Amino acid sequence: MTPAQGFPLVLQRAEQFVQPHLALVGDAAHVVHPLAGQGMNLGLRDVAELGKVMAAKEPFRSEGDLRLLRRYERARATDLLSLTAATDGLHRLFSLPGSVARVVRNTGIRAVGRQSLLKRFLIERALG
Repeated sequence: MTPAQGFPLVLQRAEQFVQPHLALVGDAAHVVHPLAGQGMNLGLRDVAELGKVMAAKEPFRSEGDLRLLRRYERARATDLLSLTAATDGLHRLFSLPGSVARVVRNTGIRAVGRQSLLKRFLIERALG
């Protein structure tokens, strides 16, 4: 039996999500740190957006048309950038050692918890 092994979790993102007749979705396109539990949500939003693009395609275009697939890639760019930046930022924040970092983290979490509008906004953004 091979002993268990670990590997570091790192932010990964494909340089391009589409090629002719190919569209990457979910973990094939991007991997975020699991601490925020958003990988599945991002993947589901990828699939939903690709479905919208396909449903709105012009009759003369094939499903593999690169111009069509780039619509999906462009539509996902902002959501992916904001969520990957947020999860990577949280990972970096929670990786900082020391009591000062812990106090700053705890203070920030409590402050967000007390602000119902901010908390609701963050939840809505996370859910898509």
